Amino acid sequence: MADNVIESDIDFIKDVTRLGGSSLKKCYQCATCSVVCSLSSDEKPFPRKEMIWAQWGLKDRLLSDPDVWRCYQCGDCSVYCPRGAKPGEVMGAIRNYSFRHYAFPGFMGKALGSAKYLPLLLAAPVILFLIILAHLGNLSSVPAGDIVFAKFLPHLYVDPIFITVSVLVAAATAIGITRFWKNMNKNNLQGKQYGKTSIVNSIVLAAEEVLTHNKFKKCDANNIRYSGHLIVFYGFLALFAVTTIVFFGLYVFGLELPLKLTNPVKILANIGAVALITGCTIAVYNRLVRKDKSGESYYYDWLFLIVLYAIGITGLLTELVRLSGYASAAYWSYFVHLVLVFFLIAYFPYSKFAHLIYRFAAIVYARYAGLSEPVAETTSETIETKNVA
Repeated sequence: MADNVIESDIDFIKDVTRLGGSSLKKCYQCATCSVVCSLSSDEKPFPRKEMIWAQWGLKDRLLSDPDVWRCYQCGDCSVYCPRGAKPGEVMGAIRNYSFRHYAFPGFMGKALGSAKYLPLLLAAPVILFLIILAHLGNLSSVPAGDIVFAKFLPHLYVDPIFITVSVLVAAATAIGITRFWKNMNKNNLQGKQYGKTSIVNSIVLAAEEVLTHNKFKKCDANNIRYSGHLIVFYGFLALFAVTTIVFFGLYVFGLELPLKLTNPVKILANIGAVALITGCTIAVYNRLVRKDKSGESYYYDWLFLIVLYAIGITGLLTELVRLSGYASAAYWSYFVHLVLVFFLIAYFPYSKFAHLIYRFAAIVYARYAGLSEPVAETTSETIETKNVA
């Protein structure tokens, strides 16, 4: 009989520890995490197996494990862990590592994961838009007359940049997700059981889970995170819808900007911005005031949150300053807002923002490949009644 050889990646363990899983070695496999997790079942305990794989440095198994992405890092497992191993933070660290692993091109994944590269990443859009302003003669003085942002940075210059960047980002994301899917298919023993659920039905069920957060709201210890997460999610969807409507409105229907405050699209935009700011505020409060339940936050977490927060704030601020009539302040606040939006879009495949796509792909795969099963309804009270052995 051939021996089963386990290849441990020591560097992977170090990376997981550095990216947020510093408590990994405290785990002694008591399975409390699997008892309280609403995603866990008797047949497929989670995240107990992931914790031991991480301790052993089984990189390939973890990077192809859909369950890692189904975790919302609600904190139930971390709160009730008797050893303070914080499995939720370990799962988050593994996901953060995955962004770099599947990133295309690879150096971008490393750049977004390190604070020392942040000035360069921000400098790219700043320099780009400053060059355009210098070319237009708007660098030293802003356009006279009514405040119209298209006079400051015309759509003729801005839109081709964002379209090109969006196409490149879509291609890079597709490459990363394709690598992820192939890796899941290669390393999951049940990966050949396609057909239990059709791909169309798998996508529909995954979309339902993502849109409703129906698994996330079962969390017990830190349900405020569910509220913040959901508000941010729908705030961003509203702003994405507005951007899409305005784009097609401009180039297909000859829409004139700026929109009136009573315009339904403008109302949706303001609601989306307020929702984004509200959700981010809840997230910041949760991380700063409720550390005992939310756990530690790391660079990846803060970078994404701060960028979203800043986009919401600068978006509303730009509108308010425009309405007040201060042209210089309005144009330059718009400049900052545009830089932040560029940052969010251009670096999407390499930031925590991409985990929305990876989670969706993992849920689809788990259902399509027969890896996903209905789970038992578990809460913190189950610890005293459920047989852990």
